[in-house]
Amino acid sequence: MNTRLLSSSYSFRQYLRYHNTTLFQNIYQRYQRFPLVLRNILSYSSIFISWLPVLWCFHIHVFQLMWVTGRSMYPFLNTDSDRRLTRDVVAVSMWNPTKALKRGDVVIFRSPSNPDKVAVKRIIALEGDTVFTRAPYPIPRQEVSLGHIWVEGEHPEHTRWSYDSNTYGAVSKSLIIGKAMGVVWPWSRRSWISADGWRGSSRVIERRPDKELHTS
Repeated sequence: MNTRLLSSSYSFRQYLRYHNTTLFQNIYQRYQRFPLVLRNILSYSSIFISWLPVLWCFHIHVFQLMWVTGRSMYPFLNTDSDRRLTRDVVAVSMWNPTKALKRGDVVIFRSPSNPDKVAVKRIIALEGDTVFTRAPYPIPRQEVSLGHIWVEGEHPEHTRWSYDSNTYGAVSKSLIIGKAMGVVWPWSRRSWISADGWRGSSRVIERRPDKELHTS
């Protein structure tokens, strides 16, 4: 009985091996009949498709190009939006964006009031700093709690064009998805974005190194 089962199993494997080999041979023979141009297209397409998961992972976790819409960061970003209806394109680092945050960094984050919306603003205060707020924030002075940042736009008509921490409060670091590295378009305005060139805000009292941080 066992001998019959083993024999049947072996025969079935041989059958599959033979027919699979025949199937692949038929596919390959048909492939060889395709015009050379078509074969090259199929070959390069298969290489590209095999790299799609890697490219997607790179896009989500390492680097992206993003179009900036709106006027809240004017005149730092979208300088020509009024005249030419153009939008700046910025290079964004997605790799560990909350590491070593500085006052003056331009960050991309999910809006606390609408997580489906992505916003770009400048960090003006870090955790432990005290901010003298703007309207419509309900209190004139706010300490930034542990694990949060205070972000604002740069438009001169701030209350009209910028929807930022003065509206929804300090932003949790967990909502940050990227850090702006530079402007890549328009070509005439290409430049690096660095916190080192930011002069700071007179409305912020920086935390003393020995000051204890509060969670809320």
